[in-house]
Amino acid sequence: MTTTLFFDIGETILDAGPQMDALMEVHRNVLEDFGFSISQDEYRQLDDAMIRSFVPSAMHAITWHFAKADKGLHDDITRKIRSHYDEIRQIEIRLNPGVDRLLEKLADAYTLGLAGNAPASVRELLEELGILHRFTHTDVSGSIGVKKPDQRFFETILANADTKASEAIMIGDRLDNDIIPARRIGMKTIWLRWGRYRIMEPRTPDEVPDATVADVREVSDAVNSLAN
Repeated sequence: MTTTLFFDIGETILDAGPQMDALMEVHRNVLEDFGFSISQDEYRQLDDAMIRSFVPSAMHAITWHFAKADKGLHDDITRKIRSHYDEIRQIEIRLNPGVDRLLEKLADAYTLGLAGNAPASVRELLEELGILHRFTHTDVSGSIGVKKPDQRFFETILANADTKASEAIMIGDRLDNDIIPARRIGMKTIWLRWGRYRIMEPRTPDEVPDATVADVREVSDAVNSLAN
């Protein structure tokens, strides 16, 4: 019997698209500052290729693509990108449309938990957006000291919620970070196939999510179908 639903945060609960678009443009401009000419279309094609290959971070992989084996150059590019972080953080982050209503509905029947790679301060943002109270369990990578897709992340959130893997569903937008590791530990999974990571494809049968949805309005039905 399913008792607990765990939600990824970025691009699942939150619409981080505007911030990510800005960060990608900063990255492209920084690469050009270092002498690597790349158009927006070329950058997007590289980003797609890295995502399809399941690299942990497409941005780091793109930087290595240009820096080759030059770690010093890679680090210089990374430092310059990070110098823009404060201005990027000023871009407003909103809830994905329909998420508030979804959480309200699901919280009536299930216990909800966070399961995101995010600093502990993200809980303050979720409180400002009026949804933190929907979550009984609020562990994130910044509070437990380990990130997805590390299996210890999932072991920790389950233990802290006093929930068995077989009684939980993981809901997220990334096959590599959310769906695959959750399935390996025995959780059921719902893949929100939208945003940058919608182009991913399962590589083996055991990477196929238990349910796939393309709209937040489909999540509740998917949860209820898997829970029964």
